[in-house]
Amino acid sequence: MAHFPQGTMRWRRPCVTPGTQDQTVSASVEVRVTVTSQDYSDELQDRNSEEFSNFNKTFTEQMAQIYAGIPGYEGVIIKSLSKGSIVVDYDVILKANYTPEYESTLDSIVKDLKTKIENATEHLVVNDNKTCSALLCFNSTATRVQESATITVSPEETCKKEAGKDFAQYVTLGLKNNKWYCITPCTSGYSTSKNCSYGKCQLQRSGPRCLCLSTDTHWYSGENCDRGIQKSLVYGLGGAGVAVLVVILVILLVFSIRFRREAQRQKSRVSEMYKWGEEEGRASPGAFHNVGFDHNEERENYIPLDSVYSNFQPSLSHINPERKIQIQRPQVVMTSL
Repeated sequence: MAHFPQGTMRWRRPCVTPGTQDQTVSASVEVRVTVTSQDYSDELQDRNSEEFSNFNKTFTEQMAQIYAGIPGYEGVIIKSLSKGSIVVDYDVILKANYTPEYESTLDSIVKDLKTKIENATEHLVVNDNKTCSALLCFNSTATRVQESATITVSPEETCKKEAGKDFAQYVTLGLKNNKWYCITPCTSGYSTSKNCSYGKCQLQRSGPRCLCLSTDTHWYSGENCDRGIQKSLVYGLGGAGVAVLVVILVILLVFSIRFRREAQRQKSRVSEMYKWGEEEGRASPGAFHNVGFDHNEERENYIPLDSVYSNFQPSLSHINPERKIQIQRPQVVMTSL
């Protein structure tokens, strides 16, 4: 049975199911042209006025003719009108299928769009008779086109918005069965999927993380849960460690008991010495005693030493100090060898 750590934050990843998510990219390109075939009026500033409505309709029809054939062309949106004949700032709306190369596709579309509007404004001009053969005529030198498209809506951005700001940086698009899906590194089955060998990937605010398995026989660890250890081995080593610890404790206990017994024995000896001294009426242990002498004092025939020495009286009165002592000289006898 597998077990996962508890208490970690779980996030339900956004998923784009086939048919529910638009698989296209929306973009816009800013363009400025100057219309010379009509005069500017203040009513054009009011988007609800008849003048603005009529001009918007004519301008939209003219741009549709100019941009005919541009792949992904969706129309134009007028942003502002200003004096100078009529200076028109507008956005060209584009759509392209989402592919990994969609940016380069849009760059190619922008180049075609620029070529078409520059060619149109160069040829659609007021003639010498002050008339215009088209719906609108332009100043050929006043045309301006943005160099690159601005992405307004893309499936990737949609996924990031659905994921929220905490997880947006980890969300991208993955292609499967010709459909694009919002995926994260924890989404399985893609080349960008995180490999958690013996674990489960979970996206957290700090990023994707592998939650390692704990089975009945193994524990797994490591960044990718690719390091396993047998529980039986850990239990065996743990048991051996406990056994060694028990032996050490027993040895320490034996030494402790012996030490206490020896200390008690020494203490008992000292107590006996004090007790023996008290019973015999002797000084404290450590004083010098002549046991034999003490016992002789208790004998009945004991004669004090001073009385013995008092009976011994040396006398020198019969010795003549004037008398010479003659000592016979020793004779030397020679012998032949």
